[in-house]
Amino acid sequence: MNKKAIRPVLHTALALALGGTLLGGCGDNGQQSAEPSPAAGASLAPTGGKASEKPLTLSVHFMNGSNVFDDNWPVFKKAAEITNVALKSTLPKTVTDRNEAFNMMMASGEVSDIVLGAKANMDKFGQEGAFMPLQELIDKHAPHIKAFLEARPDVRSVGTAADGSMYFLPFAPDGEAASGWFIRQDWLDKLGLPVPKTVEKYHEVLKAFRDKDPNGNGQADEIPFFSRSNNGAYELLSLWAADQGYVLKNGSIVYGPLEPEYKPGIASVAQWYKEGLIDKEIFTRGNKARDILLGNNTGGSNHDWFASTASFNDTLKDKIPGFHYVPIAPPANVKGEIIEPTARAVVKADGWGIAASNKHPEETIKYFDFWYTEEGRRLANFGVEGLTYHMVDGKPKFTDEILQGGQVTQNLYKYGAQLEFSFHQDFEYERQYLNPIAEKGINEYISNRYIREQIPTLAYTSEEEKQLKNMEASINTYASEMGQKWVLGAESVDATYDAFVSKLKTMGIEEVLKIKNNAYQRYLKQ
Repeated sequence: MNKKAIRPVLHTALALALGGTLLGGCGDNGQQSAEPSPAAGASLAPTGGKASEKPLTLSVHFMNGSNVFDDNWPVFKKAAEITNVALKSTLPKTVTDRNEAFNMMMASGEVSDIVLGAKANMDKFGQEGAFMPLQELIDKHAPHIKAFLEARPDVRSVGTAADGSMYFLPFAPDGEAASGWFIRQDWLDKLGLPVPKTVEKYHEVLKAFRDKDPNGNGQADEIPFFSRSNNGAYELLSLWAADQGYVLKNGSIVYGPLEPEYKPGIASVAQWYKEGLIDKEIFTRGNKARDILLGNNTGGSNHDWFASTASFNDTLKDKIPGFHYVPIAPPANVKGEIIEPTARAVVKADGWGIAASNKHPEETIKYFDFWYTEEGRRLANFGVEGLTYHMVDGKPKFTDEILQGGQVTQNLYKYGAQLEFSFHQDFEYERQYLNPIAEKGINEYISNRYIREQIPTLAYTSEEEKQLKNMEASINTYASEMGQKWVLGAESVDATYDAFVSKLKTMGIEEVLKIKNNAYQRYLKQ
């Protein structure tokens, strides 16, 4: 199956398959989702009803980020009222290491009825018999999940292990654009410069930011390009059609540092660093770089998340008169291509599964199915009506308490909403609090199809997992260390690149690529 065209049709396909299910107002192309035909949704109710005839309590192993399942979360208490199935956590609130907690549970032999875990773990232990295959249960008892997976074969593929079985249901995020290029529009206006549309023009703008005192304090303290990632210098590689990691190219997975574009690309980034166009502390400044450099009126441009970066227009408007930080189209690279290399994950390699020891598999899969109904999806995304949102003109609208402080997702976590278990996220939850500047940037990147096709989450056999574990981390560390040396000028690209490639091959990069491409071909055939 050709999965390349999946993204643009996701919303339409789901509308047709799920009928009454809540879809949100806009599709991935920024247009309204297609209306479902009456026949498409006729057989599926907007609610799933009770999952169990009698009240049932199931144990759950659930940790998402730093959030350990709380039996008193209103979202899950409401779900229990509707489905007759309550969840009881088996994890203490003091747990901090998700992998350690999972491994301890598996080693104990006492596996919770429902387990939220990472794909690698769920696949591994599922194939060893610790988790139930879900396909037959879904076919018989979960019509909403079945319809969702039929509309989203990419989700099914991510949830499928190398043996062909599904041992967990992946979380399905919504939205497409993640990050984009930002620039100080007020600085451009002050210097009489147009928005840069090519790598050459972007270079000229950064030099002007360096030399022409756009912040007007009489000091040469401007930092033209910065990043809050310690690998942020590599974000510039896309301007030379190069990459630091694994990417899809002509239908295969390749490793960026081995590709012909990489050597001139990393050399050019090093030259920009030498010219003073890149933050001298780009490898060490860390996550606060954006707060610091925008807040002290010295940062000129970066590549970052739309929503959080655009929000600085609100937080700094009184501190820095005229502050205007806006997203721009990716500058065309040296090949003339306009490409955004990042994207939101279409599918997350996390979700919950059913323990083989679970004595109520039918009720459990029916409970899972509830979260794919209109009522369940709204509950997972927006929380409890009257508590976290009110219905306004037929749509959920968050309360002031949830919107307070701009920490909407964190506020929702307190109620048990927007935690990444097995459901389909609705981007409308985020659209409610998007800065208009961010929304404009997101729509531009989506409507113009700037976003590059991403490598999907792949399923590996146990042997492949073992091989990758032995090779991949050391390869990536070595490549990053050499990239840093080149950018900082500690090593000459021309003098050391060939030896770098030879060492990567000695470390097993060719075998890593073979494993990844074999897994990718399996993915395409599913």
